[in-house]
Amino acid sequence: MIPELNNMTTKLQGGSNLLRVPEPADENDVLREQLEYLIAHVSEQGVCGCPDCERYLRVRSVLLEIFSEPEPTRSLQFAAIPMAA
Repeated sequence: MIPELNNMTTKLQGGSNLLRVPEPADENDVLREQLEYLIAHVSEQGVCGCPDCERYLRVRSVLLEIFSEPEPTRSLQFAAIPMAA
């Protein structure tokens, strides 16, 4: 057995070993970590056009969307539809 996995195994009543599955990471922590990574990437290297920069720009756009001016609502204009007699 791999020494790193010794702490992650559990013996069943039948005597076989199974790997324990760790608890899933908190989504908020994962999102925060990813956002911090993208901000650090852009602040260190500038926007270089790589996939991480593109992700940063998409995320930034979505997060700042709430601060943008709302688009004026368009009034719907219905074309005159001839009615059957």
